Amino acid sequence: MAQPATVPSRLLGLADELLIQIVQHLDYPQDHCNLAVICSRLQGFAEAALYNTILIRKGYRSLKILASIFGRPDRAFLIRRLHVRYLYDDSGSVETLNIILPQLTKLKELLIEAPCCNDTHAIRTDFESEGKIDYAAYFEFASSMTLGPEPRVQVPLETFTLHSHNKQGPGREVFDLGKNAIIFRHPTLRNLTISCFDIGDNVEAYLLAPRNSTALQNLTFDECNITPNGLAATLSVPKSLERLTLGERMYHVTGTHEPLGRFPAKFLEALALQERSLQYVKHIGGRCNVSYSSTNLSMATFSNLKEMELESQSILTRILSETAPPWTSTMPPNLSLRILFRSHQFHLEEDDDMWFEPLSAVIEWLGRVSNLDFVVDFGGRNNIDTVIPQIWRGKHGRKYKKQILSLLGHGGEKNLREKRRLKIFILKWSGFIPPYMYGEEEPSEELIFDSVAFGQGIEESLDEDELSDELSDELVEDL
Repeated sequence: MAQPATVPSRLLGLADELLIQIVQHLDYPQDHCNLAVICSRLQGFAEAALYNTILIRKGYRSLKILASIFGRPDRAFLIRRLHVRYLYDDSGSVETLNIILPQLTKLKELLIEAPCCNDTHAIRTDFESEGKIDYAAYFEFASSMTLGPEPRVQVPLETFTLHSHNKQGPGREVFDLGKNAIIFRHPTLRNLTISCFDIGDNVEAYLLAPRNSTALQNLTFDECNITPNGLAATLSVPKSLERLTLGERMYHVTGTHEPLGRFPAKFLEALALQERSLQYVKHIGGRCNVSYSSTNLSMATFSNLKEMELESQSILTRILSETAPPWTSTMPPNLSLRILFRSHQFHLEEDDDMWFEPLSAVIEWLGRVSNLDFVVDFGGRNNIDTVIPQIWRGKHGRKYKKQILSLLGHGGEKNLREKRRLKIFILKWSGFIPPYMYGEEEPSEELIFDSVAFGQGIEESLDEDELSDELSDELVEDL
């Protein structure tokens, strides 16, 4: 009987380090599978790469993973990243993950994107996309400690992204975070993103961990209803939170929820729980349509806060707007600010100046901050190639251009110019809404003015025939 062909000795004779490099250069899972069946030594290297990152797009794949782990239990220790992004029509057997997840004791990154309004048809009275994974039970286990002389956390997760729902049914209960708030108690979790949940007052009952005890550094809420007490409860747990994104609901808004902006003092009190460590804060959505009035509040004590990204109607924007340098300041020192300005002027009639509101706001904020990014959203209703050339052409464009140049220090005030920076962007819609699901294109931004490159920033924003030498000389003289 003929002997089976043997693997070339030259391949097996390579050092482990070289074999690892070879495996890492393979681009396709099938290549790893082919290598794994050659011999037991190569199987170890190939499967380490094959199982490192797993994507589940159809529920039945959960059964295949479970069978694979039963066949060789050590495979569970190879999985470092698990992304579950199944579609509404392919959810069958995805509940098998309730058996699989506790076995993945080396898991570092977990993403669960269960279907919701984004990938189903019209909004229904009864919500049909039920989350089939018991997150509360899983995190109760994952956050616990092993037994033995050197206890360690059962699952050393570092990154978790959750887009799902508790159950089927009508009303807001389907979105209630509730007992799933136990997620915040995980001791090694550093990055957490939660979308389409209601973060209500009831989460406090599930956050029994000692205050300032977890490793969480980056927290993102995307399309969530958030109460001040719910926010305070979640912010009381991390030891040193550095980045916070508060994306309140902008779409599918129902019920009687009051946005954070209606409670400015309580909102700021919640943020103050992390004021010593916060370096970045973003707040969008949750429009409350409250007429402007002085808040008598300040964020000047947030000394480490270096970046803020805010909608122009955010209550935090209003707090910062009460700065009146050099007399008073309600903002952190050395703050770089990014403003998202939603313009309501959409018509391109002959006498219409669609940039009137945005440029007025730019001038207002340049008087307060030295580093400003200004993003203008025209609601996706204007052709981008039509919008951009209009920036300096309106009846107020020339005046505003001169004021902006003056604030940037382009009138010979060298020291001022070195301290101030401005970028203006146009938001380009993609046709999708947040949270952005697997395969959905996110909106992009197009830079149309950068003060760092002023020589081409202002002049190239205009047509060459419009920016004459006479006009350039006049600008310099007026400044």
